[in-house]
Amino acid sequence: MKLSVIFIIVALIIGVVGGYGTGYLIYEPKIRGYEVQVSALVSKVSELEQTVSSQEGQISTLQSEKSSLQVDLSSAQADLDRTQANLSRAQGEVTRYKEQLSTLNSEVSGLKERLNNILDITVPQHYEWVYSWQTWKWDLPITLSLYVEYSERPRPLLGASYVDMAKDPQDDLYIDQLIQKINSVASKKGFTEAQKLNFVIAFAQNLPYTVDIETTPSDEYPRYPIETLFDRGGDCEDTSILVAAILDRMGYDVALLHLKNAQHMAVGVSLPGTYGSYYEYDGKKYFYLETTNVGWQIGQIPPSFTDRRAYVYPLRS
Repeated sequence: MKLSVIFIIVALIIGVVGGYGTGYLIYEPKIRGYEVQVSALVSKVSELEQTVSSQEGQISTLQSEKSSLQVDLSSAQADLDRTQANLSRAQGEVTRYKEQLSTLNSEVSGLKERLNNILDITVPQHYEWVYSWQTWKWDLPITLSLYVEYSERPRPLLGASYVDMAKDPQDDLYIDQLIQKINSVASKKGFTEAQKLNFVIAFAQNLPYTVDIETTPSDEYPRYPIETLFDRGGDCEDTSILVAAILDRMGYDVALLHLKNAQHMAVGVSLPGTYGSYYEYDGKKYFYLETTNVGWQIGQIPPSFTDRRAYVYPLRS
């Protein structure tokens, strides 16, 4: 009885062991395969979780950037609205300015027309002086436009440049009108060459002497001949330039004399058969002509200017 029980137990044990072994042999590879698959799935899940976490971070960043961009867009829209409003106001101002500019252009056009009409005016200049115990009265009409044109020219600083002022051709028409009067009187009166020169000098000497600082824009302001004639006066350099221009147009060989130490200017004329004080230049004697102080004739130098050196600037080269 005991043997049979033992046998049965042994048989059961063998059956169990055999069944387990058989099951182990059959299912163990599958279990290992499942474990590998599970491990791979766990790794994949871990990677996916990391990817999801990274994408969630990117989504969060993008959402933050979106919010920032929305704020910027809102600010930009506000700026655009303000700019459009400013542009609208500016366009309105431009329209008003254009209207004002049109009005101003019309007014300027009217003023230019009026100014041109004024500049076209001819202003008669009256001169009166005494020569050879006789009073002479002349009128010379000068256009205002020519005077204004000369007054706007730059002023030379050197005495040598005054030669160009005396020889400037634009006022020759008026210089020639004076010369016609001079020659007419000289012919009627039978003047000698010296008397004709003294007649011209007397004309210039009787023009009022004016100080530059009081009558011009600067302390040293040489006038062109037409300016001196229009202003009916000037200082020594102005009347000297005028006399030099007249005598040069009359055919005389003249020079401007700059007495630098005396701060004075006069005219010299080369005239054969003349006597008196002179300055020599390039073999020629230029006899002194005083153009400011009344009564001095050719070759006579006022005492205050004697023994003075002079720079000689001939009008003819």
